[in-house]
Amino acid sequence: MMTNTIQEEFSEIDEGSSNQVTLDLIKYIEEILPGFRASREFVDILKKKKNEDQHSTSLCVYMNNKCKSTYCFIPENAQKGIYTIDIGIYQGSILIFTIEAKLLPTPKGTKNKPRAEHEYVYGKGAGIQRFKDGNHGLDNEDNLFNESGIIAYIKEQDFEYWFSQVNRWVLDAQWDKSEQLEKIYFKQIAKLISKHPRQNDSEVILHHFWIYVSQIQPSQKEM
Repeated sequence: MMTNTIQEEFSEIDEGSSNQVTLDLIKYIEEILPGFRASREFVDILKKKKNEDQHSTSLCVYMNNKCKSTYCFIPENAQKGIYTIDIGIYQGSILIFTIEAKLLPTPKGTKNKPRAEHEYVYGKGAGIQRFKDGNHGLDNEDNLFNESGIIAYIKEQDFEYWFSQVNRWVLDAQWDKSEQLEKIYFKQIAKLISKHPRQNDSEVILHHFWIYVSQIQPSQKEM
């Protein structure tokens, strides 16, 4: 089991620091996200199409309707080179945070474009991998953010299952054990955190938000 090092480091940030904008946004997402599954935006926008992109479109519309211009959630925000990230979050005209989105389990893809089950972590198109490589998690001037996010739309199994599975994939990728996810809480949504080295010798903190999106949701005890 991981220590609380990442969580402790994050909680020690001074309230007046430049990271306060990020802290406020993280808190806002945690407060609003639990209502997404029961929202009209979820029901109407995902009535027919239920792929990864459509979930992110639905989430962006939901968050924008809730925040009333405090933040603006934009799907498919440009990143480095040819890359785009699933969700860019703006405050005014400034991009302040980026979120990559993944379905769990990973869809199998097509014969010509198969997708690996461990795509949340490593491999082609992988969530954490792209942040480690420096292709995701940048502002609009290509400066790397110290912190970014990943949201998982969970269709099968429960939080505990994916917590174990994702951390096994981290080891399968032959990354250091310190890169495994640390559980903050499993409630109506799950919040986790992880820390990873990047190719330019800096580090990125990733905030993981997990939410059930299937009709039948596993029961979760508050932890």
